[in-house]
Amino acid sequence: MKKTICLIIVFFFLCTIPLRGQSLSVVYSHIAKSEYITAFQILKSMLPQCKNHEEKVEILYLLGQCADNANDASFYYKEILKEKGNAYTDRAFINLAKISLTHEDWKAAIGYSNKLLKKSFSLYYSEALFIDAQAHFCNAEYFPAITSYKEFINISLDSSQRELAMLNCGTAYYELKQYSKAIEQFSQMQEENPNSNFNPYMLYLMGLCFENKAQYADAITHYKKLTNDYPYSQYSPLAEQQLIFLIEQGHYSSSLTTLPKIDELLNKKYIVQLAALESSTKAHKAQENFQNMGVKNTFIFTKSVNGKIYYAVGVGPYTTKNEALYKKNRLAEKNISSYVYKKP
Repeated sequence: MKKTICLIIVFFFLCTIPLRGQSLSVVYSHIAKSEYITAFQILKSMLPQCKNHEEKVEILYLLGQCADNANDASFYYKEILKEKGNAYTDRAFINLAKISLTHEDWKAAIGYSNKLLKKSFSLYYSEALFIDAQAHFCNAEYFPAITSYKEFINISLDSSQRELAMLNCGTAYYELKQYSKAIEQFSQMQEENPNSNFNPYMLYLMGLCFENKAQYADAITHYKKLTNDYPYSQYSPLAEQQLIFLIEQGHYSSSLTTLPKIDELLNKKYIVQLAALESSTKAHKAQENFQNMGVKNTFIFTKSVNGKIYYAVGVGPYTTKNEALYKKNRLAEKNISSYVYKKP
């Protein structure tokens, strides 16, 4: 009996040696090889046995980094915040802010980023500033978004996110109907990044800004540059629609004679409207949702209802009402409601 007990004790001891002998260097080795599941399992086995405060916090941080879902990662980052006086607090805040932004929890993203922005010094200040701006922008809180974007642009001269910050800052000015400031911001972006991937969207918004300022010649110039330089962009059809609108309103320019298919486009009066929203940001989000639902060839157009401008998501345009009704019925089969809108 004693011999059996001794064998059990020896067996248990031998089984626990690998766990007790595990070091963080082994974990980092697995992480370097992208073996996150293995690293995560080792870290979980180490955590209950860890007595050293600094090592415990490091293990919690690595668990957050290796977790395969946002909920687990958030849990471990929040555990770090419970540990007083550690070197990983700022890292936990910035990662929680990133997770919140990704999952569209704007309030939480702003809260976590502000924890870093209120500090006298943080290595993650610039990154927190961008997240704060993005969260405010996505939540249609444009004034605080602009404040954070402007500071980020001023201090982050080499950041890969600087270009997006400039674009969104200009968009925020546009949403606030501060068209001159939007044009100024877009012009600065264009000067710094003449070959930006955001050029089609920026040209479209600049066209809208000039159009709203009744500077129709400048609006036409930007719309036409978009349709000529980026014919396959998703914003090219939108620019064509705005050009047609300007032609129909009598703001004609001889420079439009080279616009392709202008007669054909002018004859296409019917649009299958999917949604109408008060801001272009919401309209683009709705367009993305419809595209994810399998709706193809969507575009955004502006319409005036009782003197108020709406940004509508539509499919088309079509020459005849029957064509539009056919599309409307096909959408109904997918449980997508819509109605046929005839351009004035």
